[in-house]
Amino acid sequence: MRTEKWLPLIGLLLVIPLRPVEARPVRAEAQLWYTVTAQGGVGDHFLYYLEAQPRFGKDDARAILRAAGGVRVGQDTSLWLGQGWIPLWVWDGDPALRQGESRLFQQLLYTPKFGQVQGQLRARLEQRFLPGTTEVSHRARVLLRGAHPVAAEGRLSLIVWDEVFYHLNSVAGGPSAGFDMNRIFVGAGWKFGDHSSIEVGYLNVFTRRPYAETEQLIHTISVSMPFNYM
Repeated sequence: MRTEKWLPLIGLLLVIPLRPVEARPVRAEAQLWYTVTAQGGVGDHFLYYLEAQPRFGKDDARAILRAAGGVRVGQDTSLWLGQGWIPLWVWDGDPALRQGESRLFQQLLYTPKFGQVQGQLRARLEQRFLPGTTEVSHRARVLLRGAHPVAAEGRLSLIVWDEVFYHLNSVAGGPSAGFDMNRIFVGAGWKFGDHSSIEVGYLNVFTRRPYAETEQLIHTISVSMPFNYM
């Protein structure tokens, strides 16, 4: 499959979520997200994944902590089952550490290569256990990513990805069914060695907030350090 055939699909994914049916005021803010991940194999068929992602904003901070196990079902395809915990700190809150949420998730990961472009498709289902309610919020999210080496014998790459989030149900006092958020990243990656690299760039996060007076737009500096032993 030629690279030209899948680029329009990414373009379509980038455009559709950013056109809300009804325009509403948007509240913008700046944040810093720092991510460290490690993934690798256990034997010939099994996989592991670990992630820590602190996020720092003006009013609060949170950390995304995930662990997952996977199994290979093809050369470029794997299935995963994992859990996440998201504690929240509010700078002016009392107490400062607020109760966060926990999640279960299942995902399909497909990592084909189109010429020099390393692609990735990740489809994930989440069951979110939110504070203040006994109902479970179900959310789907799909990520498309491409990384293209541009210099330094392939060590320097241009990276672009987009991820769409969609609520599958409504929860009283919580998320409502429908489009949730869209994330677009543009940046560069540098390989330190066979298993380690760093990715730095701009991440645009648009979130629909139907119960608030404004939507949310986060301008994010994103720094990631993936360690890949797969």
